[in-house]
Amino acid sequence: MSAAKDVELDRVSKSFGTMLAVRPLSLHIRAGEFLTLLGPSGCGKTTMLRLIAGLEQVSGGTIKVGGEDVTDHPPNRRDTSIMFQDYALFPHKTLLENVGYGLKMRGIDRTARESRARSWLETIGLAEYGQRLPHQLSGGQRQRVALARSLIVEPGVLLLDEPLGALDANLRQQMQRELRRMHRDVGLTFIYVTHDQQEALAMSDRVAVMRDGRIEQLGDPVNIYDCPETEFVARFIGACNVIVARVRRATASGIECDADGLASLVAQPAPGGNLYGEGERIALALRPEAISIRSGDHGCVPERNGTALEVRSVEFTGATLKIQGVSPGGNMLDVEFGRRTLDDWPPPVPGDQIIAEWREPDLTVLRKSARNGD
Repeated sequence: MSAAKDVELDRVSKSFGTMLAVRPLSLHIRAGEFLTLLGPSGCGKTTMLRLIAGLEQVSGGTIKVGGEDVTDHPPNRRDTSIMFQDYALFPHKTLLENVGYGLKMRGIDRTARESRARSWLETIGLAEYGQRLPHQLSGGQRQRVALARSLIVEPGVLLLDEPLGALDANLRQQMQRELRRMHRDVGLTFIYVTHDQQEALAMSDRVAVMRDGRIEQLGDPVNIYDCPETEFVARFIGACNVIVARVRRATASGIECDADGLASLVAQPAPGGNLYGEGERIALALRPEAISIRSGDHGCVPERNGTALEVRSVEFTGATLKIQGVSPGGNMLDVEFGRRTLDDWPPPVPGDQIIAEWREPDLTVLRKSARNGD
C-alpha cells in the first residue's frame, strides 16, 4: 500500500459560467486523516472532490497532493482514487475482474492482478464470491467490492462521493463502521463527501461544513457539534435552539444578556469570536439535550439560564422523549432527554408547566457572520 498523502488547496475556486460553485478557499488535509466535506445539496462539496480528483479543472488556485502541484495533472497522475455512490461496477464482469480492473489499466499482468484481487476479496470478506457478478450481491457487498477496487491501485488519497447514499438505514450504519475500520487498517487519507450529519460526526477525524461554495466551519466532530460558530452550522448539525438576545454586559469571562421570558442568560463566547457592545443583538445556540427539566410544581424559575415552559407537544422516539415548550415571552424551546431520567415523576403532557434550565458552557454565542475559507 502506498504511503498516505496530504492534500493542500490554496485559494481554489471553480466557476460554471456565471455560477461560482466553489469560492476561493484554502484547506490542508493531513496525511492519513479522515476528513468529511459536509453540507446540503449545491454547497460545492462534490465539486471540491472532483477538483481534487482532476475530473474538473480549477478556475483559480492550486492543488497539491503529497507536496506535488497536480493542478494541471490528469486524474491518473494524481495518486488519488475515487469511489462513487453508484459504485460503477461493470455488470458483465466477475468480482475478481472488477476488483482487478484498475491494475489491468496500469498494465499489470493477469496472474499478478488476480492474485492481488483475491487478496482484497479476502480482506473485505468476499473471498468465495470471486466468480459472481455484481447483481448477485447485496448492496453492502457491492459497496465493499467498489471500495476494494479503489484501494487495490494503492492510492495515497481515497476520495469517496456519498458512497453509502443508496443503502438502507441499518446497512448504512454497518458500512460506516466498516469504512472506519478500513481507514484504520490501510492508513490512507480519506476525503469523504456526504450530506448526512450523523454519518459525518460518526466517521470523521475532522469535518468541513460547507455552504454556498465556502467552508463555514472546520473542526473535529465534538467541536463542530458542541461549539457551532454560525447559525447555519448550529441548525444544520443536529437539532438546536437558536435564541435571539440583547447584550447587557460583555466581559472576558462571559456575556450576560436578556431574552424575552427567559432568566438572565450567561454564555461563553466562541473562541476568537466577535466583541459585543451593550444592547447589541446576538444569537445563542443551545442543544435540546443540554436542557434539564423538572416539574413546575417543584421550585421556582432559576435566576440565570433557565425558564418556565408550557408544554406544547411531546414526542416519543423510543430511547428519548422530545418536548417542545413555550416560555412566557414566547420563545419556543426544544428539549430532548432519555425517558428513563424521569422515573421519579410522570412524563409531562401538553399543557403542563415545567422548569427548564441549562449550564453556562452549553449556551454558545454564534459569530456575526460566516467565515470564508479555512
